[in-house]
Amino acid sequence: MRRSGPRKRATWVVGCAVLVVAAVVAGWVVYSSRYAPLSTGSFMAPETRSVKALTDGVTPTRYIVDAAVGRHGRLAYDLENYGRFTVRVDGLASDHAYGLTAVGWVPPSGNGELMGGYASDVRPFPVTIKPGEWVVLWVTVTKPRCQEGQTSGIEEIPLRWSALGRHHVYKLPLSDTAGGIREIAMCHPAEALRHLYDPES
Repeated sequence: MRRSGPRKRATWVVGCAVLVVAAVVAGWVVYSSRYAPLSTGSFMAPETRSVKALTDGVTPTRYIVDAAVGRHGRLAYDLENYGRFTVRVDGLASDHAYGLTAVGWVPPSGNGELMGGYASDVRPFPVTIKPGEWVVLWVTVTKPRCQEGQTSGIEEIPLRWSALGRHHVYKLPLSDTAGGIREIAMCHPAEALRHLYDPES
């Protein structure tokens, strides 16, 4: 009976260790599942003449795709990793808006140090983004067949990414006007072209 004391203490220590490990694992699972370091800022630019900006009379409000059915347009947006860990972006998620055709990436400064780079600089995914670094996304859209009076657009770009052993989808918002980002109108009324931000472009 005298030996039961040490055995109980040993069992108690093991039990406490198991509880601590379980708590650490549970905390890690919660943290890694909620980890969301990706963000977009204020850099955006149309990369083809088929993509134009509309204005409300004061400031640009959205992009439109002014092209024949089946023709492509490209835009560039920034994507930053402001977290503490490296992130791998694997590309466009399968569940995305109709008309969103492809997404590639370029370093912030392409050939000739041009911000956003050129079409020849665009690279396929995946891309690894270290903490505090960012890349430029080149987003390709394809003009759909639109019915008269129809309006439709793209408000977000879903991207597959992973970090800390977990896989996620980040939905890059295009309607966040506070950040200067504008959604893409794929189908729009003909009179929308009367409100181009820069008619000479």
